[in-house]
Parts: sequence; C-alpha cells; structure tokens
Amino acid sequence: MKQIIIISFLFISTASFSQTVNDFLVKGNEWYKKGDYKQAQTEYEKVLKKDEKNTTAQFNTGVALQRQKNYTDAAKLFQSSAENSTDTSIRARSLYNKGIAEVNQKQLQEAINSFKQSLRVNPSDDDARENLQKALNELNKQNKQQQNQNKKQDQKPQDKKQENKMNKQQAENLLNQLRQEEKRLQEMQKQKIKQVKPDKDW
Repeated sequence: MKQIIIISFLFISTASFSQTVNDFLVKGNEWYKKGDYKQAQTEYEKVLKKDEKNTTAQFNTGVALQRQKNYTDAAKLFQSSAENSTDTSIRARSLYNKGIAEVNQKQLQEAINSFKQSLRVNPSDDDARENLQKALNELNKQNKQQQNQNKKQDQKPQDKKQENKMNKQQAENLLNQLRQEEKRLQEMQKQKIKQVKPDKDW
C-alpha cells in the first residue's frame, strides 16, 4: 500500500546493557547506518543468542529484517519485543513497526489491530493514527471490490439462463419460419398441379 507512511526506525539506547551485549548492539547499529542490514542482523542476533528476550535486540533485529523485506520474521520479532518490554515507548514502536510489516504482507486487518494497539500504548502517535486510517480505507476499498465481484458472479448464471431462453426462442421462431416456408412451398406445388394443362384430346 503505497500511501502508508513508514517513519525512520529509531534505535533504543544501549547504555544499560553489559559490555559484551552493548558491543554487539553498537556494531549492529554501525552496520545498519552503513546500509548493511544483513551484517547488522548478524550482530543483533549474537545478543539474542545470549538473551533471547532482550527487547532491544529483538526490536533492532526486526528493523534489520524489515529493511531486507523479510516482513514475516520482522513482525514476529516486533510482537516479541512488544510483549517482553516494560518500556511503553519500545512497546508502542514495536507494535507500530509490526503494523508496517503486516501492511507490506497485505495483511490489512492484522495491521489495523497493530496500529490500534500501538495507539493504546501511545495515543499521541500521529503516524500510527494516520496509518491506521489509511489501512482502514484500503480495507474498505478491497471489501467493496470483493462485493462487486461477488455480485457480478451471482448475475452471470442468470445472464446465461437468459441467453439460453433467447436461444430456445430463436430456435422456435426459426422452426415456425421453416414450417411456414414448407407450407408455402406445398401450396405452390398444389397450385402448379392445378395449373397443369390437360392432355390434348385427339
């Protein structure tokens, strides 16, 4: 859905983590800034190997995956990040990004739910509100198109019946015309017989 706004993803501060974890996150952020999302993902996943519920690593890995258009796995990580985090900012952004991933998978109803959840956590997020409205509009549009298609399909059998009726009617008309033509030819034949001159009487 082209009109959906995708805001730039923000990385969460890494100051409160252990040195090793912090190093991996910092390296991941550096790779991300260079545009090497695969390498960034590798660094973030090193953190997840040590602590699978690390919400910063989950969030950042989700972002890196989203940049690589791996929306399915990104959505799962954003969901985990939202569930595991006690930080409302992380939860709101995770749910928002999950909505973006779902939009990219054309899962509009799921995206709507994610944007709504994000707004419940952070009601002042204008981007989430705007994307929610656009997703709702797109879903309504798709539903109307589907209804129109269903109506057309329902009408097709009736149209075929009408076509069949027309064909039967045409066949009957043609048959009547042939009968009349045959009758006319028979009448003409009788007239000819009547008009034949009798043999000359010698």
